Amino acid sequence: MRALPFVALLALSGCVFNNVSAEEKLRDSVVGLNEEVRWNRLDLATARVDPEFRGQFRRTHADWHRGFEIADHEIVDVAVAGEDRERATSFVTFRWYDMRTMLVEETTLKQEWRRTINGYWLVSESVTDGNDRLLEIPERLRTDEEE
Repeated sequence: MRALPFVALLALSGCVFNNVSAEEKLRDSVVGLNEEVRWNRLDLATARVDPEFRGQFRRTHADWHRGFEIADHEIVDVAVAGEDRERATSFVTFRWYDMRTMLVEETTLKQEWRRTINGYWLVSESVTDGNDRLLEIPERLRTDEEE
């Protein structure tokens, strides 16, 4: 008899978590990924990236915390698109130190997202403003087509 209230509570909590809105899932994905890359947790960040984009993501982020150090980041804008909110775009500005010169640089990235069953996956990233070195593929990782 004591188990009945517990089972009811458990069932209701499942309903609450299933009703998380698309905007909340997107926010969790955008904030989570950018916090994880900010603090060099690329292992966690990669789990938020579309499997088809993961290789490129790893290569463009390979020198993060080696050739430069992230000082700060700011999520500038996040917008959901599509009839079923299946796509989204975020703009994130990173301030970072170039370890060669110790100068502070700034770069704004456009991040494209695709909705999945569990939230949103990052499907592309590009520089929209500032120093594009942030997403440069290190020379040691470049393929013949990229040189």
